[in-house]
Amino acid sequence: APWRSTSMVEIKAADDAPSVSDDPSSYKHDRRVVIYPSYINSKCSVAEGRRIPKDCACDAPNVLEIRDVLEKSMKLPCDVEDKSYPRDFWQRGRVRVTLKKDDGSPLAKEFPTRRAVMMEIARLVPKHPGRQPGAPKDKKTMPTPHEILTQFTSQPGQAGAGGS
Repeated sequence: APWRSTSMVEIKAADDAPSVSDDPSSYKHDRRVVIYPSYINSKCSVAEGRRIPKDCACDAPNVLEIRDVLEKSMKLPCDVEDKSYPRDFWQRGRVRVTLKKDDGSPLAKEFPTRRAVMMEIARLVPKHPGRQPGAPKDKKTMPTPHEILTQFTSQPGQAGAGGS
């Protein structure tokens, strides 16, 4: 029958598009560590996502405080992403931190593991300038939940962009 062909047609990817089937080892996995605020929140139980001891955890951290601590105090590169923690999906935001160089050695020898990074973040967040009593009122300090949400979605009508 003419519709039955014994030869297989090979479909090649375009020159500019990455080819998935050529070399599976060429995939570059994102090696950064993810930190959600629930990991270091003293108000969360272990079942709700806390990953460090309660006496070491801090009270109600947010992603902006975590980012400031990582970049300014700990000098580790990080990015804030608009993702929700599956166990607490109403709290938006997570931080991705680069802990290791490409060769596998730690960027900062004081923080070789993700647990060490979380413990240090939890120690430094209460000292964040936005949490200090007597902070100048003209200086923007602690963001409101509305400001945190609108940082990710500022278009009216989008999810998370609540009105006043």
